[in-house]
Amino acid sequence: MTYEQFNTIITNRQHSIVLVEGTRSLPAEDVDTLAAFGKWLAETYPQAMFRTGNADGADTAFARGIIEVDPSRLEYVLPYGGHRKESIAQSSCQIALTDMPRVAEERAVYHTSQASPQYQSLMKKRETMPRLRAKARYILRDTIKVIGAEESSLSPATAGIFYVNPDDPMKGGTGHTIRVCQEHNVPIAFQDEWMKWSTKQNLCTL
Repeated sequence: MTYEQFNTIITNRQHSIVLVEGTRSLPAEDVDTLAAFGKWLAETYPQAMFRTGNADGADTAFARGIIEVDPSRLEYVLPYGGHRKESIAQSSCQIALTDMPRVAEERAVYHTSQASPQYQSLMKKRETMPRLRAKARYILRDTIKVIGAEESSLSPATAGIFYVNPDDPMKGGTGHTIRVCQEHNVPIAFQDEWMKWSTKQNLCTL
């Protein structure tokens, strides 16, 4: 997704949901870059909301910049209530998978298996094995970040901004989230694209 495409998508919608997330293994030298970009996004697109899974690393760095502008425009989709609560802005929107109706979880199970067939076994066994149930919540949380949950007034994502591991961008939960975006035609940009936006458009200094 180019800057021109992103700008058109976001400005043409009255209410947009932008995913801001990525790998937990965020290099220390890039933390401030993500925070600055998160701040620019929040300042430039006042009509947009920003959604994160509250993981350590890229999620937290992007969120830091958004919180600096307006924490009430940050949505946390959590695997369970109280997940890393010390890092959550108090005036933000927070919703946990464990507080959602069963129908929302079952829908997420279906779309998880569609996007990442390797998780089909995990989804089937999660009901009978507590250890797998906990792991499954994180994956289902990632799915719901993209598809939303109308029963909980959570809209589908409009676009996704990701910081990925350049050697294996489709690894783990971040890779799964990306695949769900692709399955649902949610446009995405990795850092090799969005880090150029400030230079090409003279938008901000990162």
